[in-house]
Amino acid sequence: MTLIDRTTGPAPYFLQGDSDMAARMRALDWSQTALGPVERWPVELQLTLSLCLQSTAPMAIYWGPTFKLLYNDAWAHIPAERHPWALGKPGAVVWADIWDVVGPQFEAVRATGEGHVSLDQLLMMERRGRPRETWWNYSLTPIKGPDGSVLGILNEGLDVTARVELERRQAFLLNFSDALRGLTEPTAIIRAAQRMLGEALGADRVGYGEVDETERYFTTTDNWTTGVPSRHGVHDLAAFGPEVHDNLKAGIPLVIEDVATDPATAGSPEVQAAFAAIETRAALTASLAIGGRMKAALYVHCREPRPWSASDVALVQDVAQRTWAELARARAESEAHASEERYRRLFDQASDLIVTSDLDRTITSANPAAAAALGLTQDELVGRKTWEFLAPASRDESKRMLEQKMQEGGGTTRYEVLACTVQGEELNVEISSGLTFDDSGKPVGIHLVARDITERKRWENHQRLLVGELNHRVKNTLAIVQSLTHQTFRPGQDPHESIKAFEGRLQALAAAHNLLTSENWEAAGLHDVIEAALDPFGPDGRFTLGGPHIRLPPATAVSLALAMHELATNASKYGALSNDGGRVSVHWRRADGRLLIDWREEGGPRVTAPLRQGFGTRMLSRALARELGGTVTLTYDSAGLRCAIEAPLPVALPPPV
Repeated sequence: MTLIDRTTGPAPYFLQGDSDMAARMRALDWSQTALGPVERWPVELQLTLSLCLQSTAPMAIYWGPTFKLLYNDAWAHIPAERHPWALGKPGAVVWADIWDVVGPQFEAVRATGEGHVSLDQLLMMERRGRPRETWWNYSLTPIKGPDGSVLGILNEGLDVTARVELERRQAFLLNFSDALRGLTEPTAIIRAAQRMLGEALGADRVGYGEVDETERYFTTTDNWTTGVPSRHGVHDLAAFGPEVHDNLKAGIPLVIEDVATDPATAGSPEVQAAFAAIETRAALTASLAIGGRMKAALYVHCREPRPWSASDVALVQDVAQRTWAELARARAESEAHASEERYRRLFDQASDLIVTSDLDRTITSANPAAAAALGLTQDELVGRKTWEFLAPASRDESKRMLEQKMQEGGGTTRYEVLACTVQGEELNVEISSGLTFDDSGKPVGIHLVARDITERKRWENHQRLLVGELNHRVKNTLAIVQSLTHQTFRPGQDPHESIKAFEGRLQALAAAHNLLTSENWEAAGLHDVIEAALDPFGPDGRFTLGGPHIRLPPATAVSLALAMHELATNASKYGALSNDGGRVSVHWRRADGRLLIDWREEGGPRVTAPLRQGFGTRMLSRALARELGGTVTLTYDSAGLRCAIEAPLPVALPPPV
């Protein structure tokens, strides 16, 4: 659809840009809305919206008494099917499904003038026609007017649904494995697996079974049910349609939210009748295709339609695989006396780290996964102490767990430790351990099963850092914008010129932010910072840049970008860039641990010193010098302005490999 620009004349600075949302805002007739014509919008809204539309981070603004919604491209995926309808609508209308949760938070920010942060907030959002669980980390920052009243709210957020669902799934699977590990009878394993999965998902029926060699007939010996009849026995998978049957044979999970509308079932009365016969409207089935053939399947049935999340699908698949594995373990253990080799194969192929030791914690056996994780062979591991591979802070915890089991006469202890490989690498490990007894019931050793959770810990720490960094950057950026506003919009100045100058400074700030974002806000190259700042002022032929590769910390990069912008602005008005023949050279070098930057203009009008200092001069001689910890010298040579910058050589992180 082509968007028609409804603004008259040049678009206001805060609606400029080629982003989709900027175009949509220019195309909307705001005079017909409660916000009124854009030219009458408060300066606070203008400034915040300009920042929002130029940002690559997801941002939204809720403005006025009814929290009218404005947002940028990066935020557009959050309302999903409500985009772009949501633009300009009241928050309570856009988020009618979750306003009972977020509405009071918005009102509290408006009433108190204090920001709000929610972590792992559950919101039941309407997605694809059904309410679905979503989790969010978000902040609500008040936008205040001159009198301190809250005019609007700046919202930034991260969808952490995948992470929350992953943690819930991992917690369930840990308990699931613990529950099944102590069972030895296949029937007991199947019943426990069906019950735990059914209760976790709130299902009506769960069944696990194995498939015959034709991959058509599926046999369940038992069902877990609540309020519906059990359907154990032999089932013909072909009755549910060729598409369903073929996918199951290929190991593709069957995910049906409503039999009446799903494309795989809605077009066949026979298939719908088959589901109706088992009182099922929603189904989720994971099949196990092993060695190119379907061997088993685990199904979850509901009497009413329901949405299935990607995490639900992954959980059913994990439970199916672990149930199959636990059945294999139980069957192998029941045959251990007749076939020791089968037991050893299961032990060796386990992905968990399995170790046994005597009571003084001398290792007596370990599976290949444990040896590989610690950087040794199995033979090298046997005979060493388990505590040798623990960080000092974790050794007391391990000893305490052993003493607890000895005092209680058995039981299982589950705890986390920091382990170390022989190469010195640290591993976060989750341990489940118990005592081993002889035939007389006397404890003779320890067995433990460990799981490497290092990546999960790193991911959790990374998420916490992201939330903190997000808040820090927003506050710093708003502080810079506020400073630019105060310095630019001064009494007695031409409003048009002030807006133009402010827009240029915002663009310079945005360009520096884009450079830093591309390198995860660790550093930016000096050449790139200068080049980006000068890019809006003319073709490359007007500028000569040169110097060694130097990386700048984020704060230094932003300050230098604004300084280069001010120098170029001054050159465009009064100096070498104000005519067709002038040129500017910027060179830098290292000398005795200091950074020297030389800005020279030539070919422009004759230069004389100004009678008073403007914003650019103050920023160069005071703010930049203070930020760099050095000196900035402006020389008004008749041949052209010269700016000499001298400061300690900045230290920044090395570029990523």
